[in-house]
Amino acid sequence: MPRADRRQSHPARTASRTPAGMRTSADPHVQESAHRRTRTLRTRATAAVAAAVTGALVLSGCAMEAKTVGGLPDPLVLTTYGTSTGSYADLAAVADRVSVDTGARVRIITSDTSVGRLAALRSGAAQVGRLGDEYIFGFEGVNEFANQDWGPQDIRVVWVPLSPHGVMTRTADGLDEMSDLRGKRIPRYTANPSANAKVQALLAYGGLTPDDVEWVNIGYGEQADALQQGQIDMIYGAVYGGSFFELASQVDVQWVDLDPDDAEAVDRLQTVVPAASVGSFDRAPAQEEGESDHGIYYSVAIAAYDEIDDEAIYNLIDSMVDTYPEYKDSTISLPRWDPEEVVVEPQETPFHDGAVQWLKDHDRWSEEAQETQDELTQRGERLHEEWAEFMKTEPADEDTYRLWLEWKRENGLAKESEEITSGFF
Repeated sequence: MPRADRRQSHPARTASRTPAGMRTSADPHVQESAHRRTRTLRTRATAAVAAAVTGALVLSGCAMEAKTVGGLPDPLVLTTYGTSTGSYADLAAVADRVSVDTGARVRIITSDTSVGRLAALRSGAAQVGRLGDEYIFGFEGVNEFANQDWGPQDIRVVWVPLSPHGVMTRTADGLDEMSDLRGKRIPRYTANPSANAKVQALLAYGGLTPDDVEWVNIGYGEQADALQQGQIDMIYGAVYGGSFFELASQVDVQWVDLDPDDAEAVDRLQTVVPAASVGSFDRAPAQEEGESDHGIYYSVAIAAYDEIDDEAIYNLIDSMVDTYPEYKDSTISLPRWDPEEVVVEPQETPFHDGAVQWLKDHDRWSEEAQETQDELTQRGERLHEEWAEFMKTEPADEDTYRLWLEWKRENGLAKESEEITSGFF
């Protein structure tokens, strides 16, 4: 029997038999939750968001009513970073195998901006995304999501593979450590608070503040060219991105190596980005065979809105796990998608119920994970409640972010990392 047919008939992948405890669209609790989300999500969109959503809809070619094939929506539309990034290359390889495995068509739409990616999910142009920290920022309603068109979002984590990221500089400039970047031209990425937060965290690792460098506003996908042309002095991103390999073939570049044993520096890094850690990577551009450097590890997580059907998320994870041996060697970073190595405990955003059920069914869910899940879910409810009260004060657009952070502080919802980065964006 073909793989797709087996998946269609699997007890955990049919409409009539779902994994124990999983909600279906007929569950009254889901309906009630959906009604609550409808009330809390902002329906007005700014021109920028509207443009992003319209573009996503055109690119996806989605019909109004998607069918289900192999336990997944058909087509299943994913969103992520641009085609020159490692995030895209990874997702494309995984999507190809999932499509073959389930029989469902899988498409990818891209955006260089956090708002663009999250807008595609909120509009329904995409069901699932491989996202930067916009899944955290959207959940909290901060940075570019602290406005009347957004506010806290019901974002949930689906799958959490870790990925190495680093800082690359021109070898001739002699910028070997993060502290060497004092006074240098540093990219500030347009509409990309996730990448901007990582750059600020890396500067903090080097003992630098945003005031210690010169900022250059630039699109995330434009930075490699800008480094080559001498417009900026460093670039940041997933170390296996195609743009890094292309740059290294044209310019003598190097990685800024981090010291994982510098506890104070690592603590400064994690104060800004709590989920980041320092680790080694090899086989990246500008590295000789057998050579390694240290960068930061964090998850460019698979995420979705809470309203996406639990069974579809369960089946997507099942397919990604089943087909891992088939795609793990497709890119240099995909071995880190090993199902035994992904993060299985919530950190700053709750897991999707479909992911929780999959982890429970495969003995990967712990009491500690459930405690954190409950705490984060309750936090999400509080955020929605407080945002609704906050918006009654009718804050001016230019003051909304600052006043929202003050409101969170006064109501016991403040996060240190947000306080640190709030003046930067």
